[in-house]
Amino acid sequence: MKTSLLILGLVLSTLAARADILEDFDKLGGNDVLMEKAKALEPDARISVVQDRIVDRHIRFELSPEFASVLGGDSYLNTRNYGVNAHFHINPYWSLGVKYNTMRSELSPEGNNLIDDSGLLGKNIVPEMDYPLDQVLATVSFYPIYGKLNIFDKGIAHFDVYALVGGGNINLKSGTKTTLTAGGGVGFWLSQHLTTRFEMRYQTYDSERSNGTSKIDLTVASVQMGYLL
Repeated sequence: MKTSLLILGLVLSTLAARADILEDFDKLGGNDVLMEKAKALEPDARISVVQDRIVDRHIRFELSPEFASVLGGDSYLNTRNYGVNAHFHINPYWSLGVKYNTMRSELSPEGNNLIDDSGLLGKNIVPEMDYPLDQVLATVSFYPIYGKLNIFDKGIAHFDVYALVGGGNINLKSGTKTTLTAGGGVGFWLSQHLTTRFEMRYQTYDSERSNGTSKIDLTVASVQMGYLL
């Protein structure tokens, strides 16, 4: 938790130091020349021109702190992820990424009820749990769909719908395991630097039980806010 807070603090400090971070927010609309020509033809009309990609994502880095909620998996645990993503944008269609998460787990209502209820055995039962600690994933993202949004006539937000696949190592109570993931999301480019992502992905790994190995399937929903260098 301290590591995640430190990373988040460093990123927020960088953003705060950039007084001009939103100066170009209203400049993402498109071609100024076309705008002036359109206004000359219809001087009394309110016109906005949106054309082509304005946010350059050729050979650029993106740093994005992340908060995620984990759905599914061990029914006795509720798990949340805190971490950071580093994306290397090769071009507007492809990026390579590294994701680090630290996990915080607590007993779910079902887990608490199992411990509190002595049942027929006359004693409390502690469920067997192989909870996650942290993980590192390498990802590849593909951005096939692109669009723009007019936000209350105050500026244009560019967005991409993307798919991702990846894999890496997850550290559990029992040790380190291999994990795979696949999913997608929507990335919003609010200015030449400020980014926001909403992402959902499937993840799987094997956990250890006293009676053998158990496959864990998760759905991870996350939000990321970052900075495009």
